[in-house]
Amino acid sequence: MQCKTFSGFQLSSAGIVCLPKFEMVMAKSEANSKPVLAAEDVYIATIYGRIYCLQIDRVAMLLHSYRFYQDAVVQQGSLPIYSSKIAVSVVDNVLLIHQVDTKVVILYDIFVDSRAPISAPLPLLFRGFPRSNASSSRSTVKDGESPEANISDFESNIYGDDWTFLIPDLTCNVSNKQLWKIHLDLEAISACSSEVPSVLEFLQHRKLEASKSKQLCLAITHNLILERRPVLMVSKAIEVLIASYSQSLKTGSYLQGIKDTEDNVQFKSLKTNRKVNKEKLSGGAESSSTEVHTSSSQSQHRRPTNSPLNASVSERQESQVTSPSISPDEMYSLVFAPVEEEMVGDSSYFVAIIVEFLRSASSVKKKVQPNIYVLAIQLLACNERYAELSLFIINKVLPPSKEVAMQLLESGRQNSQVRKLGLDMLRQLSLHHDYVLQLVQDGYYLEALRYARKHKVVTVRASLFLEAALASNDSQLLAAVLRFFSDFTPGFTTTSDCHTYNQILNEMNSAVAV
Repeated sequence: MQCKTFSGFQLSSAGIVCLPKFEMVMAKSEANSKPVLAAEDVYIATIYGRIYCLQIDRVAMLLHSYRFYQDAVVQQGSLPIYSSKIAVSVVDNVLLIHQVDTKVVILYDIFVDSRAPISAPLPLLFRGFPRSNASSSRSTVKDGESPEANISDFESNIYGDDWTFLIPDLTCNVSNKQLWKIHLDLEAISACSSEVPSVLEFLQHRKLEASKSKQLCLAITHNLILERRPVLMVSKAIEVLIASYSQSLKTGSYLQGIKDTEDNVQFKSLKTNRKVNKEKLSGGAESSSTEVHTSSSQSQHRRPTNSPLNASVSERQESQVTSPSISPDEMYSLVFAPVEEEMVGDSSYFVAIIVEFLRSASSVKKKVQPNIYVLAIQLLACNERYAELSLFIINKVLPPSKEVAMQLLESGRQNSQVRKLGLDMLRQLSLHHDYVLQLVQDGYYLEALRYARKHKVVTVRASLFLEAALASNDSQLLAAVLRFFSDFTPGFTTTSDCHTYNQILNEMNSAVAV
C-alpha cells in the first residue's frame, strides 16, 4: 500500500461509528520514492482500555502509535525498533515489541509519561507444558525422547519463520501445531532494571498477577532499606507505593484480601529466599525472560486427572488480592517491623526513612497507625537522641495519641523531659484516668488527688492511693489521703478500706509517739 491516509470504523452495539480520517507518518527511503505500507506493519491493540493503532515505519526504524478517540485520532509518539522484522504483543497492558532478528523482546509501559523501556531487552523462553497437555504431547514425541527434550527443540526455533503472533498475547507455531500464550516473568523483569522507583511503578500497574507484584514490591522495598540505599532513592520508592495506594482507594480497586497473619506467613517465605531474591532484585541481570506457556485446543476443555477440584489455601488467598497496592499498615508490618528486627548499628538512617514515609503519607492525606510512631520513638530513645525526639513531638512530626504518650513515658524513664512530654500528651488528649495513674506512679499523690477531683475522675480506686501512701511510710501523707476521700467521696467512711487504713495510721502514730 502506498496510501498514508486511513479511515477508521468502530463497531459497537449502537452501530458502526465512522472515525475521522488520519494520516500515518512514514519516512521516505529516497527523495522521489513513495513509502510503502504493508498490511503486516499495522496492528490494533487495546492497552489500559484505550484503543491504539500501532504502525511500523521500517525506513525510520520507528513504531508509531495512534490513539483512537470518538472524534479524533491522535498520534501518541514513537518507539525505536532494532530489527527489520517486528511483532507486537500486549500482556497485562504491557506493550511487547519482539525484535525477531535479534530474538529479544523490549517492554514498554505506556501508562507512564516516559518512553524508556521497562528493563533491558529480554529473551523469550519456554516454561514447559502444563500437566493437562503432557499426555497429549507425548503422542507426538519420538520413542526415547521426553517432553523436556521437545521443548528444547522449540527453543532452538524461537522466532522461526512459521511463527505467527496474534494480538494480544498468543503465538501460533504452525509447523509444530502449537499455540503459545505469553506471560510476564515479573521477578526477572524487576531484576533487569536498576531504576527502582520505575520498577515499583511498573509492578503497581500489574493486575493479572497482583499478589506476585505485591510481594515483589514488599521485597524490593525491604531490601532497599536493609542495604541502606540512599535516602532519596528509598523516598522516591515509598512515594510511588503511597501514591499508588491512594489512587487505588479513589478508584475502589484496593482490596485487602489477606489477613495480617497470612501476610506475615507469605512475607516470611520471601525472607527465607532472600539470598536469591536479593541478588536478582538489587544486582545484575540474570537469566531474565518473558515466559511463554503452551496450550492446546484439547487442554482448554479437559481438567488434569491429578488436579484437585478445590484450590489450595495459598491459591485462594492470592485470588483475593485484586490490587498490588500496599497500605501504610502493610508497610509497617511487612517492611518496617522486619527491618527493625534485622538492622544493626546506628538507627539514624532508619529514622530518616520513617520520616520520609510519614511525609509521603501526609502529602496524600493518608492516616498512619500509631505503631509506626511508636517505632520511631523507640529507635530515637535507643540511641539517646532525646533532643531530636523532643523536637519531633513539639513539631507534631509524631502526632499525639495514647500509644505515643505511653511510649514516651516508657522511653522517658532515662530522661525526665521526654517523660514530661508523655504526661503533657495524656493531659492534652483528656486521658484523665491514665494521667492520674502516672502521677501516682511518679509519687505525686496529692497532685493526682487534686487533678482527679477537678476532672471528676471516679474510675481510679481509693485503695490505689492508700496503698501508695502507705508504701511511702509517711503518716502525714496517709492522713491527707484518708482525709481527702472522707471529705469528697460519699460513703467512703463506711468502707473496709477506711477502717483498715485508719487503724494502720493510728498504729503509725502510736509508734512515732513511743
